[in-house]
Amino acid sequence: MSTRRVIIWLLFLVVAVALYFFSDVVDRRSQEHEREANRLVSLADPLNVQSLSISGAEVPKAVTIERREKEHRWEMVKPVVCPADGMQVGQLLSTVLESQVISRISDPGDLKQFGLDPPAFKLTLTDRKGGKAELLVGHLSPTNEYAYATSPGAPAVWLVAPLVRGALNRSLFELRDKAVLDFVVSGVEGLELNTGGQALDLKRVRGGANPQWRFADGGEADPSAVEDLLFMMHGLMAVDFLDQGIDLEKMGLARPSGGLALAMEGGSKKGLIIGGPVTGRDERYVRRLAGGPVMVVKQSSLDRFKEMNRFKLSQRRLLRIERDDVVALSVERGGEQLKYAKQGGRWIRVQPPGDEKSGEAAGLLVWDLVNLKWQKLLGATGLAGLDKPIAVINLSIKPPATQDGKAATVRVKVLLLGRVDKKSGLVSAQIKGDDRVFGLNAGLLDSLPQLPAKDTKPPTGPK
Repeated sequence: MSTRRVIIWLLFLVVAVALYFFSDVVDRRSQEHEREANRLVSLADPLNVQSLSISGAEVPKAVTIERREKEHRWEMVKPVVCPADGMQVGQLLSTVLESQVISRISDPGDLKQFGLDPPAFKLTLTDRKGGKAELLVGHLSPTNEYAYATSPGAPAVWLVAPLVRGALNRSLFELRDKAVLDFVVSGVEGLELNTGGQALDLKRVRGGANPQWRFADGGEADPSAVEDLLFMMHGLMAVDFLDQGIDLEKMGLARPSGGLALAMEGGSKKGLIIGGPVTGRDERYVRRLAGGPVMVVKQSSLDRFKEMNRFKLSQRRLLRIERDDVVALSVERGGEQLKYAKQGGRWIRVQPPGDEKSGEAAGLLVWDLVNLKWQKLLGATGLAGLDKPIAVINLSIKPPATQDGKAATVRVKVLLLGRVDKKSGLVSAQIKGDDRVFGLNAGLLDSLPQLPAKDTKPPTGPK
Protein backbone atom coordinates (compact mmCIF):
# COMPACT_ATOMS: atom_id res chain seq x y z
CA MET A 1 0.00 0.00 0.00
CA SER A 2 1.36 3.40 -0.99
CA THR A 3 2.21 6.09 1.55
CA ARG A 4 -0.49 8.33 0.09
CA ARG A 5 -3.17 5.67 0.56
CA VAL A 6 -2.03 5.05 4.17
CA ILE A 7 -2.30 8.77 4.91
CA ILE A 8 -5.81 8.90 3.40
CA TRP A 9 -6.90 5.94 5.53
CA LEU A 10 -5.46 7.52 8.68
CA LEU A 11 -7.26 10.80 7.95
CA PHE A 12 -10.48 8.89 7.34
CA LEU A 13 -10.03 7.04 10.63
CA VAL A 14 -9.37 10.28 12.54
CA VAL A 15 -12.49 11.90 11.06
CA ALA A 16 -14.60 8.81 11.90
CA VAL A 17 -13.38 8.77 15.51
CA ALA A 18 -13.98 12.52 15.84
CA LEU A 19 -17.50 12.16 14.46
CA TYR A 20 -18.19 9.26 16.84
CA PHE A 21 -17.11 11.22 19.90
CA PHE A 22 -18.89 14.36 18.70
CA SER A 23 -22.15 12.44 18.22
CA ASP A 24 -21.69 10.84 21.64
CA VAL A 25 -21.26 14.26 23.25
CA VAL A 26 -24.31 15.55 21.40
CA ASP A 27 -26.35 12.53 22.53
CA ARG A 28 -25.28 12.96 26.14
CA ARG A 29 -26.06 16.68 26.09
CA SER A 30 -29.43 15.93 24.53
CA GLN A 31 -30.18 13.38 27.24
CA GLU A 32 -29.09 15.78 29.98
CA HIS A 33 -31.27 18.50 28.48
CA GLU A 34 -34.21 16.09 28.33
CA ARG A 35 -33.68 15.06 31.96
CA GLU A 36 -33.57 18.69 33.05
CA ALA A 37 -36.73 19.48 31.09
CA ASN A 38 -38.54 16.53 32.69
CA ARG A 39 -37.62 17.26 36.30
CA LEU A 40 -40.62 17.61 38.59
CA VAL A 41 -39.06 20.49 40.49
CA SER A 42 -36.22 22.81 39.58
CA LEU A 43 -34.03 24.29 42.33
CA ALA A 44 -30.78 26.22 42.15
CA ASP A 45 -29.30 24.10 44.95
CA PRO A 46 -31.28 20.82 45.10
CA LEU A 47 -28.69 19.11 47.32
CA ASN A 48 -29.26 21.65 50.07
CA VAL A 49 -33.01 21.85 50.61
CA GLN A 50 -33.65 23.99 53.68
CA SER A 51 -37.38 23.54 54.16
CA LEU A 52 -40.37 21.64 52.84
CA SER A 53 -44.09 22.16 53.32
CA ILE A 54 -46.87 19.72 52.51
CA SER A 55 -50.48 20.86 52.28
CA GLY A 56 -53.51 20.10 50.12
CA ALA A 57 -57.02 18.72 50.10
CA GLU A 58 -55.88 15.31 51.40
CA VAL A 59 -53.64 16.71 54.14
CA PRO A 60 -55.57 17.14 57.42
CA LYS A 61 -52.99 19.57 58.83
CA ALA A 62 -50.32 21.31 56.78
CA VAL A 63 -46.80 20.22 57.70
CA THR A 64 -43.65 22.36 57.61
CA ILE A 65 -40.22 20.87 58.22
CA GLU A 66 -36.95 22.82 58.37
CA ARG A 67 -33.32 21.80 58.33
CA ARG A 68 -31.26 22.56 61.43
CA GLU A 69 -27.68 22.79 60.21
CA LYS A 70 -25.97 22.93 63.62
CA GLU A 71 -27.79 19.86 64.94
CA HIS A 72 -27.57 18.09 61.55
CA ARG A 73 -31.23 17.16 61.69
CA TRP A 74 -34.71 18.04 60.48
CA GLU A 75 -37.25 19.70 62.75
CA MET A 76 -41.01 19.89 62.30
CA VAL A 77 -42.32 23.40 63.07
CA LYS A 78 -45.96 22.92 62.00
CA PRO A 79 -48.47 21.71 63.16
CA VAL A 80 -46.32 20.79 66.19
CA VAL A 81 -42.74 21.57 67.11
CA CYS A 82 -40.76 18.34 67.37
CA PRO A 83 -37.86 16.50 65.72
CA ALA A 84 -38.69 15.10 62.28
CA ASP A 85 -37.82 11.62 61.04
CA GLY A 86 -34.70 12.25 58.96
CA MET A 87 -35.03 8.98 57.04
CA GLN A 88 -38.63 9.70 56.03
CA VAL A 89 -37.72 13.25 54.97
CA GLY A 90 -34.71 12.01 53.03
CA GLN A 91 -36.77 9.40 51.17
CA LEU A 92 -39.43 11.98 50.32
CA LEU A 93 -36.91 14.46 48.92
CA SER A 94 -35.00 11.76 47.05
CA THR A 95 -38.18 10.53 45.35
CA VAL A 96 -39.34 13.99 44.31
CA LEU A 97 -35.95 15.27 43.18
CA GLU A 98 -35.05 12.16 41.18
CA SER A 99 -38.42 11.44 39.57
CA GLN A 100 -39.13 12.47 35.98
CA VAL A 101 -42.18 13.47 33.96
CA ILE A 102 -43.14 10.36 31.99
CA SER A 103 -45.64 12.02 29.64
CA ARG A 104 -47.71 15.20 29.28
CA ILE A 105 -51.34 16.07 28.61
CA SER A 106 -50.93 19.28 26.65
CA ASP A 107 -54.59 20.36 26.66
CA PRO A 108 -55.89 19.10 30.04
CA GLY A 109 -59.02 21.21 30.36
CA ASP A 110 -60.57 21.34 33.84
CA LEU A 111 -57.89 20.48 36.41
CA LYS A 112 -60.51 19.28 38.91
CA GLN A 113 -60.86 15.99 37.03
CA PHE A 114 -57.19 15.28 37.78
CA GLY A 115 -57.41 16.21 41.47
CA LEU A 116 -55.27 19.29 40.83
CA ASP A 117 -57.79 22.08 41.56
CA PRO A 118 -57.47 22.13 44.48
CA PRO A 119 -54.48 19.79 44.51
CA ALA A 120 -54.57 16.67 46.65
CA PHE A 121 -51.02 17.50 47.72
CA LYS A 122 -48.95 20.64 47.37
CA LEU A 123 -45.21 20.46 48.07
CA THR A 124 -43.16 23.62 48.51
CA LEU A 125 -39.36 23.40 48.67
CA THR A 126 -36.78 26.10 49.42
CA ASP A 127 -33.03 25.73 49.11
CA ARG A 128 -30.00 27.34 50.69
CA LYS A 129 -29.65 29.88 47.86
CA GLY A 130 -33.20 31.14 48.36
CA GLY A 131 -34.68 29.18 45.48
CA LYS A 132 -38.26 28.01 45.68
CA ALA A 133 -40.16 25.28 43.84
CA GLU A 134 -43.75 24.05 44.05
CA LEU A 135 -45.22 20.73 42.96
CA LEU A 136 -48.92 19.90 42.75
CA VAL A 137 -49.97 16.24 42.85
CA GLY A 138 -53.49 14.98 42.20
CA HIS A 139 -55.28 11.67 41.75
CA LEU A 140 -54.01 8.39 40.43
CA SER A 141 -54.92 7.51 36.85
CA PRO A 142 -57.83 5.04 36.37
CA THR A 143 -55.35 2.18 35.92
CA ASN A 144 -53.20 3.33 38.90
CA GLU A 145 -50.26 3.29 36.52
CA TYR A 146 -49.61 7.00 36.85
CA ALA A 147 -50.29 9.94 39.14
CA TYR A 148 -51.28 13.37 37.84
CA ALA A 149 -49.03 16.30 38.70
CA THR A 150 -48.12 19.79 37.57
CA SER A 151 -46.68 23.04 38.88
CA PRO A 152 -48.53 26.35 39.39
CA GLY A 153 -49.01 28.04 36.00
CA ALA A 154 -47.75 25.10 33.94
CA PRO A 155 -49.71 24.62 30.66
CA ALA A 156 -49.81 20.81 30.87
CA VAL A 157 -50.70 18.02 33.26
CA TRP A 158 -47.87 15.57 33.84
CA LEU A 159 -48.02 11.83 34.18
CA VAL A 160 -45.59 10.74 36.89
CA ALA A 161 -44.80 7.52 38.75
CA PRO A 162 -47.39 6.78 41.50
CA LEU A 163 -44.61 6.62 44.08
CA VAL A 164 -44.40 10.43 43.86
CA ARG A 165 -47.90 10.66 45.29
CA GLY A 166 -46.99 8.00 47.85
CA ALA A 167 -43.97 10.03 48.95
CA LEU A 168 -46.22 12.99 49.82
CA ASN A 169 -49.08 10.94 51.22
CA ARG A 170 -47.52 10.57 54.67
CA SER A 171 -49.19 10.97 58.03
CA LEU A 172 -48.03 13.37 60.69
CA PHE A 173 -46.90 10.37 62.74
CA GLU A 174 -44.77 9.02 59.87
CA LEU A 175 -42.94 12.33 59.52
CA ARG A 176 -42.25 12.69 63.25
CA ASP A 177 -39.12 11.30 64.84
CA LYS A 178 -40.34 8.24 66.75
CA ALA A 179 -37.31 8.03 69.06
CA VAL A 180 -38.59 8.29 72.63
CA LEU A 181 -35.23 9.60 73.86
CA ASP A 182 -32.75 11.57 71.77
CA PHE A 183 -29.21 11.30 73.16
CA VAL A 184 -25.66 10.35 72.23
CA VAL A 185 -24.67 7.06 73.84
CA SER A 186 -21.03 8.08 74.30
CA GLY A 187 -22.17 11.22 76.15
CA VAL A 188 -23.95 9.34 78.96
CA GLU A 189 -22.19 9.69 82.33
CA GLY A 190 -24.67 7.81 84.50
CA LEU A 191 -27.97 5.96 84.36
CA GLU A 192 -30.74 5.03 86.74
CA LEU A 193 -33.32 2.45 85.72
CA ASN A 194 -36.48 1.26 87.48
CA THR A 195 -39.08 -0.36 85.26
CA GLY A 196 -40.46 -2.97 87.64
CA GLY A 197 -37.43 -5.23 87.72
CA GLN A 198 -34.26 -4.74 89.74
CA ALA A 199 -33.46 -1.04 90.23
CA LEU A 200 -30.09 -0.11 88.71
CA ASP A 201 -27.76 2.83 89.35
CA LEU A 202 -24.54 3.06 87.33
CA LYS A 203 -21.84 5.68 86.81
CA ARG A 204 -19.22 5.96 84.09
CA VAL A 205 -15.60 6.16 85.25
CA ARG A 206 -13.58 8.17 82.75
CA GLY A 207 -9.86 7.77 82.24
CA GLY A 208 -7.66 5.61 80.05
CA ALA A 209 -8.45 4.18 76.66
CA ASN A 210 -11.36 2.10 77.90
CA PRO A 211 -13.79 3.93 80.24
CA GLN A 212 -15.36 1.73 82.91
CA TRP A 213 -18.79 1.54 84.47
CA ARG A 214 -19.46 0.92 88.15
CA PHE A 215 -22.53 0.33 90.25
CA ALA A 216 -23.42 2.77 93.03
CA ASP A 217 -21.70 0.52 95.61
CA GLY A 218 -18.48 0.42 93.58
CA GLY A 219 -18.98 -2.96 91.93
CA GLU A 220 -17.60 -3.20 88.39
CA ALA A 221 -20.00 -3.44 85.45
CA ASP A 222 -19.32 -4.81 81.98
CA PRO A 223 -18.88 -1.79 79.64
CA SER A 224 -20.19 -3.67 76.60
CA ALA A 225 -23.28 -4.86 78.51
CA VAL A 226 -23.99 -1.31 79.73
CA GLU A 227 -23.53 0.02 76.20
CA ASP A 228 -26.01 -2.57 74.93
CA LEU A 229 -28.50 -1.34 77.54
CA LEU A 230 -27.98 2.27 76.44
CA PHE A 231 -28.52 1.36 72.80
CA MET A 232 -31.69 -0.44 73.87
CA MET A 233 -32.87 2.83 75.47
CA HIS A 234 -31.79 4.78 72.38
CA GLY A 235 -33.83 2.44 70.19
CA LEU A 236 -37.06 2.76 72.18
CA MET A 237 -39.71 3.92 69.69
CA ALA A 238 -43.12 5.53 70.15
CA VAL A 239 -46.14 4.01 68.44
CA ASP A 240 -48.31 7.08 69.04
CA PHE A 241 -48.14 10.69 70.27
CA LEU A 242 -50.63 12.72 72.29
CA ASP A 243 -50.05 16.46 71.96
CA GLN A 244 -53.43 17.49 73.35
CA GLY A 245 -55.92 16.20 75.91
CA ILE A 246 -53.16 15.11 78.27
CA ASP A 247 -54.52 13.92 81.64
CA LEU A 248 -51.53 12.96 83.78
CA GLU A 249 -53.72 11.43 86.48
CA LYS A 250 -55.67 9.13 84.14
CA MET A 251 -52.54 8.19 82.24
CA GLY A 252 -50.75 7.19 85.42
CA LEU A 253 -48.08 9.83 84.92
CA ALA A 254 -48.89 11.86 88.05
CA ARG A 255 -47.69 8.93 90.17
CA PRO A 256 -45.46 7.04 87.74
CA SER A 257 -44.77 3.34 88.13
CA GLY A 258 -41.15 3.69 87.14
CA GLY A 259 -38.74 5.44 84.85
CA LEU A 260 -35.22 5.91 83.64
CA ALA A 261 -32.83 8.83 83.94
CA LEU A 262 -29.59 9.56 82.09
CA ALA A 263 -26.95 11.95 83.39
CA MET A 264 -25.37 13.50 80.30
CA GLU A 265 -21.95 14.98 79.69
CA GLY A 266 -22.08 18.67 80.58
CA GLY A 267 -24.52 18.22 83.46
CA SER A 268 -27.85 17.89 81.63
CA LYS A 269 -30.33 15.13 82.39
CA LYS A 270 -32.62 13.17 80.10
CA GLY A 271 -35.08 10.46 80.88
CA LEU A 272 -38.60 9.09 80.98
CA ILE A 273 -41.37 8.59 83.47
CA ILE A 274 -43.47 5.50 82.88
CA GLY A 275 -47.20 5.76 83.40
CA GLY A 276 -50.11 3.38 83.25
CA PRO A 277 -51.32 0.98 80.56
CA VAL A 278 -53.35 2.08 77.56
CA THR A 279 -56.86 0.69 77.91
CA GLY A 280 -57.45 -2.36 75.78
CA ARG A 281 -53.94 -2.39 74.28
CA ASP A 282 -50.63 -3.93 75.25
CA GLU A 283 -49.10 -0.45 75.44
CA ARG A 284 -48.12 2.05 78.09
CA TYR A 285 -47.95 5.83 78.43
CA VAL A 286 -44.53 7.47 78.86
CA ARG A 287 -43.33 11.06 78.96
CA ARG A 288 -39.94 12.72 78.93
CA LEU A 289 -38.63 14.25 82.16
CA ALA A 290 -38.57 17.61 80.37
CA GLY A 291 -42.30 17.35 79.54
CA GLY A 292 -43.67 17.60 76.03
CA PRO A 293 -46.09 15.18 74.38
CA VAL A 294 -47.23 11.96 75.98
CA MET A 295 -45.96 9.00 74.00
CA VAL A 296 -47.27 5.47 73.73
CA VAL A 297 -44.82 2.56 73.63
CA LYS A 298 -45.24 -1.18 73.36
CA GLN A 299 -45.29 -2.94 76.71
CA SER A 300 -42.93 -5.54 75.25
CA SER A 301 -40.37 -2.77 74.66
CA LEU A 302 -40.39 -1.92 78.37
CA ASP A 303 -40.37 -5.58 79.41
CA ARG A 304 -36.88 -5.91 77.93
CA PHE A 305 -35.61 -3.50 80.59
CA LYS A 306 -37.12 -5.61 83.37
CA GLU A 307 -34.85 -8.44 82.29
CA MET A 308 -31.76 -6.33 82.89
CA ASN A 309 -30.32 -6.90 86.36
CA ARG A 310 -27.05 -6.58 88.19
CA PHE A 311 -25.93 -10.09 87.28
CA LYS A 312 -26.35 -9.48 83.54
CA LEU A 313 -24.57 -6.12 83.72
CA SER A 314 -21.76 -7.19 86.07
CA GLN A 315 -18.23 -7.56 84.80
CA ARG A 316 -18.04 -11.36 84.53
CA ARG A 317 -15.60 -11.70 81.68
CA LEU A 318 -13.19 -14.42 82.59
CA LEU A 319 -10.30 -13.22 80.44
CA ARG A 320 -9.74 -9.47 80.10
CA ILE A 321 -8.12 -9.65 76.69
CA GLU A 322 -8.63 -8.29 73.20
CA ARG A 323 -9.14 -10.79 70.40
CA ASP A 324 -6.48 -9.25 68.14
CA ASP A 325 -3.87 -9.39 70.94
CA VAL A 326 -3.86 -13.20 71.10
CA VAL A 327 -0.92 -14.39 68.99
CA ALA A 328 -0.70 -18.09 69.93
CA LEU A 329 -2.59 -20.74 71.87
CA SER A 330 -2.38 -24.39 72.80
CA VAL A 331 -5.03 -26.84 73.92
CA GLU A 332 -4.22 -29.97 75.95
CA ARG A 333 -6.99 -32.52 76.31
CA GLY A 334 -7.10 -36.28 76.68
CA GLY A 335 -3.34 -36.63 76.23
CA GLU A 336 -3.50 -34.70 72.96
CA GLN A 337 -1.87 -31.29 72.49
CA LEU A 338 -2.66 -28.89 69.69
CA LYS A 339 -0.65 -25.71 69.13
CA TYR A 340 -1.71 -22.75 67.00
CA ALA A 341 -0.02 -19.51 65.97
CA LYS A 342 -1.16 -16.45 64.12
CA GLN A 343 0.80 -15.95 60.92
CA GLY A 344 0.10 -13.03 58.61
CA GLY A 345 -3.20 -12.35 60.40
CA ARG A 346 -4.37 -15.98 60.00
CA TRP A 347 -4.40 -18.84 62.46
CA ILE A 348 -2.34 -21.92 61.53
CA ARG A 349 -1.98 -25.19 63.39
CA VAL A 350 1.74 -25.61 63.99
CA GLN A 351 1.66 -28.82 66.09
CA PRO A 352 0.89 -31.11 64.46
CA PRO A 353 1.38 -29.12 61.26
CA GLY A 354 -1.80 -28.37 59.34
CA ASP A 355 -2.98 -26.82 56.11
CA GLU A 356 -4.36 -23.30 55.58
CA LYS A 357 -7.76 -24.21 57.04
CA SER A 358 -6.38 -26.01 60.09
CA GLY A 359 -6.37 -22.82 62.18
CA GLU A 360 -10.05 -21.93 61.74
CA ALA A 361 -10.96 -23.73 64.98
CA ALA A 362 -8.41 -21.62 66.89
CA GLY A 363 -9.91 -18.37 65.61
CA LEU A 364 -13.38 -19.47 66.73
CA LEU A 365 -12.07 -20.55 70.14
CA VAL A 366 -10.37 -17.19 70.70
CA TRP A 367 -13.65 -15.46 69.86
CA ASP A 368 -15.46 -17.63 72.45
CA LEU A 369 -12.81 -17.04 75.12
CA VAL A 370 -12.76 -13.26 74.68
CA ASN A 371 -16.53 -13.16 75.23
CA LEU A 372 -16.61 -15.90 77.89
CA LYS A 373 -18.44 -15.00 81.11
CA TRP A 374 -18.61 -17.01 84.30
CA GLN A 375 -22.08 -18.04 85.45
CA LYS A 376 -21.30 -18.62 89.12
CA LEU A 377 -18.47 -18.32 91.63
CA LEU A 378 -17.90 -21.79 93.07
CA GLY A 379 -16.78 -22.67 96.57
CA ALA A 380 -14.40 -25.39 97.67
CA THR A 381 -16.57 -28.06 96.05
CA GLY A 382 -15.83 -26.47 92.73
CA LEU A 383 -12.18 -27.52 93.01
CA ALA A 384 -13.13 -31.05 92.06
CA GLY A 385 -11.37 -31.96 88.86
CA LEU A 386 -8.98 -28.99 88.79
CA ASP A 387 -6.16 -30.94 90.40
CA LYS A 388 -6.26 -33.11 87.28
CA PRO A 389 -7.92 -30.83 84.72
CA ILE A 390 -9.63 -32.39 81.73
CA ALA A 391 -8.39 -29.53 79.55
CA VAL A 392 -5.71 -26.83 79.73
CA ILE A 393 -5.70 -23.78 77.45
CA ASN A 394 -2.61 -21.60 77.13
CA LEU A 395 -3.01 -18.16 75.53
CA SER A 396 -0.03 -16.06 74.44
CA ILE A 397 -1.01 -12.38 74.50
CA LYS A 398 0.78 -9.54 72.76
CA PRO A 399 1.78 -6.88 75.31
CA PRO A 400 1.05 -3.19 74.81
CA ALA A 401 3.83 -1.14 73.20
CA THR A 402 6.31 0.42 75.65
CA GLN A 403 7.15 4.12 75.65
CA ASP A 404 10.72 3.51 74.52
CA GLY A 405 9.48 1.39 71.61
CA LYS A 406 11.13 -1.79 72.89
CA ALA A 407 9.24 -5.05 72.63
CA ALA A 408 7.83 -6.25 75.95
CA THR A 409 7.55 -9.86 77.05
CA VAL A 410 4.60 -11.83 75.73
CA ARG A 411 2.11 -12.61 78.50
CA VAL A 412 0.66 -16.09 78.95
CA LYS A 413 -2.70 -16.88 80.49
CA VAL A 414 -3.44 -20.45 81.51
CA LEU A 415 -7.05 -21.61 81.84
CA LEU A 416 -7.73 -24.90 83.64
CA LEU A 417 -11.03 -26.71 83.03
CA GLY A 418 -12.30 -29.34 85.50
CA ARG A 419 -15.28 -31.66 85.59
CA VAL A 420 -18.90 -30.76 84.89
CA ASP A 421 -21.03 -30.41 88.02
CA LYS A 422 -24.11 -32.64 87.72
CA LYS A 423 -26.41 -30.33 89.69
CA SER A 424 -25.61 -27.02 88.05
CA GLY A 425 -24.40 -28.32 84.71
CA LEU A 426 -21.42 -25.94 84.97
CA VAL A 427 -17.82 -26.84 84.38
CA SER A 428 -15.32 -25.65 87.03
CA ALA A 429 -12.55 -23.38 85.79
CA GLN A 430 -9.58 -21.52 87.18
CA ILE A 431 -7.01 -19.09 85.82
CA LYS A 432 -3.51 -19.91 86.94
CA GLY A 433 -2.47 -17.40 89.58
CA ASP A 434 -6.07 -16.63 90.61
CA ASP A 435 -7.49 -18.51 93.63
CA ARG A 436 -11.10 -18.09 92.55
CA VAL A 437 -13.00 -20.98 90.99
CA PHE A 438 -15.56 -20.14 88.33
CA GLY A 439 -18.52 -22.05 87.01
CA LEU A 440 -18.69 -21.84 83.22
CA ASN A 441 -21.19 -22.94 80.62
CA ALA A 442 -20.24 -26.54 79.82
CA GLY A 443 -20.72 -25.80 76.11
CA LEU A 444 -17.17 -24.44 76.14
CA LEU A 445 -15.87 -28.03 76.18
CA ASP A 446 -17.65 -28.76 72.91
CA SER A 447 -15.99 -25.77 71.23
CA LEU A 448 -12.44 -26.96 71.96
CA PRO A 449 -10.61 -27.90 68.75
CA GLN A 450 -9.81 -31.52 68.03
CA LEU A 451 -7.71 -33.21 65.42
CA PRO A 452 -9.71 -34.29 62.37
CA ALA A 453 -9.88 -38.05 61.82
CA LYS A 454 -7.57 -37.81 58.80
CA ASP A 455 -4.85 -36.30 61.03
CA THR A 456 -5.14 -38.93 63.77
CA LYS A 457 -4.52 -41.98 61.60
CA PRO A 458 -1.01 -43.48 62.02
CA PRO A 459 1.15 -43.26 58.93
CA THR A 460 1.13 -46.35 56.79
CA GLY A 461 4.47 -48.02 56.04
CA PRO A 462 5.69 -49.11 52.65
CA LYS A 463 3.96 -52.12 51.22
